[in-house]
Amino acid sequence: MGWIQGQLAAVPVWLTLLIVFLLPMAEPALPLLGMLFPSQTALMASGVLAHHGALPLPAAIAMAVLGALAGNVIGHLVGRRWGPRLVANLPARVTGSPGYRAALHTVGAYSARAVLLGRFNAVLRTLVPVMCGAVGVPWTRFLGLSLLGSLLWAPSCVAVGMIAGGSWQKWGGSGVLAAGGAVLLTSSLPMLLSYLSSRKAQANAPLTTAG
Repeated sequence: MGWIQGQLAAVPVWLTLLIVFLLPMAEPALPLLGMLFPSQTALMASGVLAHHGALPLPAAIAMAVLGALAGNVIGHLVGRRWGPRLVANLPARVTGSPGYRAALHTVGAYSARAVLLGRFNAVLRTLVPVMCGAVGVPWTRFLGLSLLGSLLWAPSCVAVGMIAGGSWQKWGGSGVLAAGGAVLLTSSLPMLLSYLSSRKAQANAPLTTAG
């Protein structure tokens, strides 16, 4: 562990902070790229670095929050300008995926609140801001909930990384597995809520049309 800490400390701090900013920003701004490089991993890694003293914790959290907020803003603008064209050019494996359908339903059911609900899931985090812009979700409400979601999500991811870094020294792999389980749970919950809401809407649809 000491050797790994030395290697991590050798990475320039400014470059690490830039990555912590850019990956959350790129997720919703470039949805296809965001699906390939989930930013949550980078934020957790920054927490590990902060735990070992190789990265200033306040700077890591600040860059993560700013990157997440900037990504949502850009994603909303992209959706307003190129939303229909962007959706038309998405591969069928994306538009036909459960994650894409869940994002579509989440935006339709929750409007601006979808950006807060989806912040804790990689697929929703990537797609929801663009979809919100495409359907014309009001800008001010979207911005306020984006800020709230960024302030909740970014410090949580960094904190999980710090816990994982400390857990390895104290409890070995079991501590890291516990931290990973917490991340998996919080990441899966929004998708589960969206899925249950979608099933409920489908079950109630015949009753609505019959009336």
